[in-house]
Amino acid sequence: MKQIKLILVFLLFYTFGYSQQPLKMRGNASGLFSLGMRSTLSLFNNHNWNSVGIGTGGQFRLQFFDQVNSEWYLDYTTNDIEGKAHRDDMHIGWSVFFYPVPGNIDFSKVVKPFIETGHCFDFSWLAENQNPQNKMFNFTSAIQLGLGTHFNLTQRFDLTLKTQYMMHLGGDLHAHLEGDEVHIERHKGFSAEGHLFITVSANYKIADLWGKRNK
Repeated sequence: MKQIKLILVFLLFYTFGYSQQPLKMRGNASGLFSLGMRSTLSLFNNHNWNSVGIGTGGQFRLQFFDQVNSEWYLDYTTNDIEGKAHRDDMHIGWSVFFYPVPGNIDFSKVVKPFIETGHCFDFSWLAENQNPQNKMFNFTSAIQLGLGTHFNLTQRFDLTLKTQYMMHLGGDLHAHLEGDEVHIERHKGFSAEGHLFITVSANYKIADLWGKRNK
């Protein structure tokens, strides 16, 4: 595990060094393609502020217009439930970024805020620690709405911080603790309850795939 962390740190610094090269754009931001890594905190798990999920994953971005970008991601989060159970979630989804402040197409300014909305599929499993047979799986989808900003360290390389609320469209899993007993239940039907996500990611712009060429 330690070796993997060292490799990731090396790749991060190598990418940042390489990102000093100017970004070759074709007149606008349309068609910009980037790859990134993400780390996520998930709050409100199991209706409890103390139950914080920690996750990791990756994504790619494809920008459609100067003020509209998209992000396609996969992440995995896990959280402890008072030392008696644990929950794991895998999210596969997409988001759309809208940049309300015009300009900064070449990413020369450091800060670039955005509004985010999106959808994901959520595969969850919840199990008791002492009795792994006491478990339950669930597959559902969710919609998201949030705010964030890019911190453009160079034209190619950015750190992104965002927070979003993920609201499940179907039933969700919950663990109810009664003394040493763990009762796992699936709550059916629509509910406005979900997870508050805080995500930090590092992203590198690889190429301009179809941007309009300068005349």
